[in-house]
Amino acid sequence: MMPTDSTAFSPLLSDPVELIKFIGALISILAALVAILIGVMTKLWPLWKVRRDRRSLDKRFGAQLYPKAAIENAVRFYIEPDCQSLDPGGAEEPKLVYGARQNLFAAVDQALYSTTQHRYVILLADSGMGKSTFLLNYYVRYLRRRRRNFNLELVPLNIPDADERIAKIEDKAQTVLFLDALDEDTLAIVDHAERLANLRALTLDFERVLITCRTQFFPKDEEIPRETGVVIVGPRDAGEQGQYYYHKLYLSPFTDDQVQAYLMKRYPFRQKRKREKALDIVKRIPQLSARPMLLARIDVLLQSDRETTFVFELYEEMVQGWLVREEGILEGIRKDFLREFSERLAVDLYINRKDRGSERIPKIMLAGLAAEWQIPLEDWQLSGRSLLNRDAEGNYKFAHRSIMEYLFVRRLIKGDRKCRNIELTDQMQSFIWEVIQKGATAGQPIGFDLDGVNLGRYQLRLRSKSLKSLTGKAVKSMLAEQGFYCAKHDWSKEWCNPRGQGIQHLYQSTNINLLKKPAK
Repeated sequence: MMPTDSTAFSPLLSDPVELIKFIGALISILAALVAILIGVMTKLWPLWKVRRDRRSLDKRFGAQLYPKAAIENAVRFYIEPDCQSLDPGGAEEPKLVYGARQNLFAAVDQALYSTTQHRYVILLADSGMGKSTFLLNYYVRYLRRRRRNFNLELVPLNIPDADERIAKIEDKAQTVLFLDALDEDTLAIVDHAERLANLRALTLDFERVLITCRTQFFPKDEEIPRETGVVIVGPRDAGEQGQYYYHKLYLSPFTDDQVQAYLMKRYPFRQKRKREKALDIVKRIPQLSARPMLLARIDVLLQSDRETTFVFELYEEMVQGWLVREEGILEGIRKDFLREFSERLAVDLYINRKDRGSERIPKIMLAGLAAEWQIPLEDWQLSGRSLLNRDAEGNYKFAHRSIMEYLFVRRLIKGDRKCRNIELTDQMQSFIWEVIQKGATAGQPIGFDLDGVNLGRYQLRLRSKSLKSLTGKAVKSMLAEQGFYCAKHDWSKEWCNPRGQGIQHLYQSTNINLLKKPAK
């Protein structure tokens, strides 16, 4: 074997310019390798982390009752939410309810680890706010800890043998029990007060119990339990009550910063274009992005091949996703029934808002309306599984007013005469106009009757009296101001406007024989 020729590097050592070029090329190669390594790790790290967390949960008591896909979706791209003491769903706009916010993990830690009269914690939130997702992520964080002060078990209440599974848990005195989805418990649906009493009797020996439930599952705020009836055994401090109480926590809607954090995690720096598209969607419907479930639907739009141009398409995608989710939770729920009920109720709430004093309705009226409309849904399905939220007085409203407005428009398009000859909101007019524009873009005529539908600023109002004359300059100015299109012709160069975009008219064509003489 020949020895290495040391003179091979002599030109580099003797020529500083060549040496600098060599070092620069070497640095470029190393930088490229580092960039590739970072790119690979960026993609593999989240996947490995999700699989690690899923494996940790797979063999745990209770967690195996959740589908693997549900666990992966729960732990991937998760952003820790906040909680508060006030119900954010009781106002017209959840983001505008200013309760004292606290990190939910910190609040639950405080409730579970500290000495308190709140032996039972009830976590309340509207649909799609992430109650079950939080439990799974809290469980994952618990499993990562080296030192654990208690055992943690999770039991979903929407399974037939939930009570038997709770009874089989060993060492109850050292165990914190998470009970998920009281609103999906078939016994609680029949009588939630009796079911809670049964659960208290079943969980007396546990160190702490946390229950999740939809806020609107309870007809009124005062029906959300406060006193447990469980007597405190042992010495008590001065002024301390003689029984344990429920500690109520409400999940807070996402802040703008949390939405940004989610999108950054969901679409890292290598997916900047997707993140920008997602941000554009969020800007168009910022209220709905406060709900994690609806925020997650944005990715469905980005993954599909279809181009989402209009805001009403986003609402349709989110409403459809919501209804499909509801249909899959419990047997006997049909999304087409829920949709029809929701659309009809949107019309009823809007046209009767002045008589009722608001766009809300008492729970007792829901079943009567369903019967009147011949929609086969039970009382608990109407209030607990629909697109509605409950306020503190027990009245029901849509999760956001824009959802009601969108469903109203869908009913109008289907030909409901109740939707006509009434004043429409700006948002309703915008939805209708977008539907018209989408059809016009595709070269399709208006597919519904516009009689009695006032689109306000979207409709072109013609002059009732003709003007004697207009100069070419005045015509050109009017065309430019309105954005009308006019092709450039030799005989009309003075007032053409070839850059105009035009406007879609709302007229239907009719053939009239102008030569036929009228009958005498």
